[in-house]
Parts: sequence; structure tokens; C-alpha cells
Amino acid sequence: MSVSVSSSTDSEPDGSHDTCPRILVCASLLPALTAAGTVYTRWGSKGCASAGATVYSGYMGGSFYAHPGSGANYLCLPPNPVPTNISRPAYVSSVYGTEYEVSNRPENDQDALCAVCFVTDRIANIMVPGTNKCPSGWSSEYTGLLMSGYDGHGGSTEFICVDSKLEGRIASNANENGRLLYVVASICGSLPCPPYQNNNILQCVVCTK
Repeated sequence: MSVSVSSSTDSEPDGSHDTCPRILVCASLLPALTAAGTVYTRWGSKGCASAGATVYSGYMGGSFYAHPGSGANYLCLPPNPVPTNISRPAYVSSVYGTEYEVSNRPENDQDALCAVCFVTDRIANIMVPGTNKCPSGWSSEYTGLLMSGYDGHGGSTEFICVDSKLEGRIASNANENGRLLYVVASICGSLPCPPYQNNNILQCVVCTK
């Protein structure tokens, strides 16, 4: 893709010159601007719904669960990072791997996997918490469990939809901590019950259209 910049100095009606650059979008750029497709991350899975949709598979990462600072979002880290020779300053933000904290499942303490997916025949995606069904007119990409960090830990996190398979790195059950994932329960009060139920583990679904 290319963009041509023209610094025209055409005369204005008052005799002055227009010195602002005029950005001209080349025709070769138009297909990219109108191409259909949407990108989403499939947390808790090493692949997308189809092999062709997988941009890359990687490892879930984020800040340490007890740190009050650093980033709040989860990351899908690629398996082939490129090292740098940048000098390390005195203070940095840190990225750790992510573990499932599901004591009643065999995936407990496994290092979580992820995949970045691209769907060519869709233009938008949403995550719907509390259900496994997409709104009318939307297609389901995957269903899972709503997960986040733990209420009592120092670091706040986002809520994400983790594939119900909870795929992890093979032989990674050691309790190394790092970023952590807990299932989410609905609590009655300001959240109306019904339709919600107290202490009910919430599902989720990722939908495209």
C-alpha cells in the first residue's frame, strides 16, 4: 500500500498560498480499505475454528497478579519473539506467563495458550458475557468461561472469554504464578436476580458478523 503526499501551493481567493499538504490516497490502497475481515483473540485455545483463520498461536501473558501497577490487559504472546539489544533502564514493566486457577479441574496451574484469529467473511466481533448464545444475526466463533483475575489480588484485570477447553502448555502444571485466570461468578444485589443467579459461574461467547 502507498500514499502519495502533494505539497501544493495553489493560490487562495485572497491571493495567499495554501501550504498545507494534500494527502492523495492511491487506487492501490482502496481494496485494503474496503476489504472484509475481523480479528479476535481466542483465549484458552491453541488454534482458531479453522486452520486458515489462525494468524498465530501463542502464550497468554500479562502483569504479575499481585502488582498494583503495570498493564491490566491480557496479551497473546507469539512463540517466536525477536530479542533486542536495547539497554534496560532502572525501572521497567514486567510480563509473565498466565496460569489457570481452577482447583476443581485437571488444567489447574497449567500455562494458558491463545490464538489470534482472522475471519475474512465477517467485519465485526463482540464478546457477550453470561451466555453461550449469540444475538440474532451473529455467528458463534467459540464459547467458553468468563474469566479474570481474583477479587482480592492487588492487580486489576479485564474480563475475557476463555475457551472452555482451557488448553495449556504440555507438562506445565507447576505452580509458577504470574498472571492468573479465575472463573467469574455473578453476585446478586445491584445485579438483578432473576434473571441472574447468585454465585453462578458465568459463560461467554465470541460472535462475529
